[in-house]
Amino acid sequence: MKKLFLSIAILTTSVCMMASCGNKAANTGSESAEAAVEAADDDSPAMQLLNSVDFTEEGLKSMIKTPEKEPLTADEFEALYLAYSKVDLKDNLELGQNFVGNVKNAVLSNHKRPANASEIFQKLLSNASPQVRGVAVQQFKTIFGVNDGDISKLVQILNNEKAPYVIKEGIKTLSNEMKKPEVAKFILSQISSDNKYIRKAVALSVGNYWSKGVDGMADAAKKLMADSDEDVQKTILSHVGELSDDSLVPELEKVLNDPAQAKLHGDAMRSLYTMWYGYPKHENTSKAAYTVALNYLKKPPRTNDIPAWTSIGALETQNAKEINGWKARATYYKDAEWVKVMMDIATDANANWIGRTSAVKVIAKIGSKSDLEKVKSAVAGNSSDKSQKQVLDAVNKAIDKL
Repeated sequence: MKKLFLSIAILTTSVCMMASCGNKAANTGSESAEAAVEAADDDSPAMQLLNSVDFTEEGLKSMIKTPEKEPLTADEFEALYLAYSKVDLKDNLELGQNFVGNVKNAVLSNHKRPANASEIFQKLLSNASPQVRGVAVQQFKTIFGVNDGDISKLVQILNNEKAPYVIKEGIKTLSNEMKKPEVAKFILSQISSDNKYIRKAVALSVGNYWSKGVDGMADAAKKLMADSDEDVQKTILSHVGELSDDSLVPELEKVLNDPAQAKLHGDAMRSLYTMWYGYPKHENTSKAAYTVALNYLKKPPRTNDIPAWTSIGALETQNAKEINGWKARATYYKDAEWVKVMMDIATDANANWIGRTSAVKVIAKIGSKSDLEKVKSAVAGNSSDKSQKQVLDAVNKAIDKL
């Protein structure tokens, strides 16, 4: 009778866990507590093995009896992943500091996986613990992406998932697969999630090189740019350039023209640089993005916050193998024009001193010694420049390297 009640409880738990709840964020604290109770009811051989040792680094290592270089038993392998059920889930949808990953990686580096590893991961996708399900989802992503045969299965499971951690990990796992309509539909369905960490994962998927050309990305990006959470805004603004979509340039320009959004300027500029400069591949040539970026850096009056100091030094870095080919294609760009703006910033006592020293480094890269000498003379002649020493030190250092 006890086993009958236990089976009913587990079945009920599984159905409730997989039921659709609008994919809105749930309370991770209560969720973890409920999962802990459900996990305690798990009497599988793998869970019994896990519970037979202390939940410590040495304890987890001690449950592995298989000799090194040999395939782990199915129970040993599964128990390594079930151990995540005992790890706290933080409010930011990240696992708390733990030793489980280190032990798992150490064991797997010295042992082979069991022949049925894929089946074990499939099984873990329906585990009671969101931590275990989330980590199981991660296993389906390799350096080659997600296997086509697994994508539909994952999307089907994730469409019925309610745990924010699992949803977030699902989005991250499928982020490079947006060209598949079912994946794009799932990920975009989370764009209005109550959980900002899920929305941030959506932003990283939308502002992704592999999402270029996918229908709906521009509209999704615009919605994310207006998100109520600044971190979500920063994420999409700094990555949307990967889409190489000139229709988004005016949206980035609006941000740059708004002094109240100064904290976001560096992020918007990062995407503009991606669109017109595209280091390290130098494959993008958006004149519209270049024009907006140039005008932003030219615009007076400069202050400690505008232009953002992070938006100034990008051209210090270039790919020597690709830069000349890019210049031949990017007919809108001229070194002299960019150097002039950098010189203006470097000599502007009102601009951020870190940005000014970044401008000096750009001049050293694409300008001349004569340009640096002119900057040095102008800065040295301004006794009221509070950042005079820092800028002159940068100039002298640059000159010495030439």
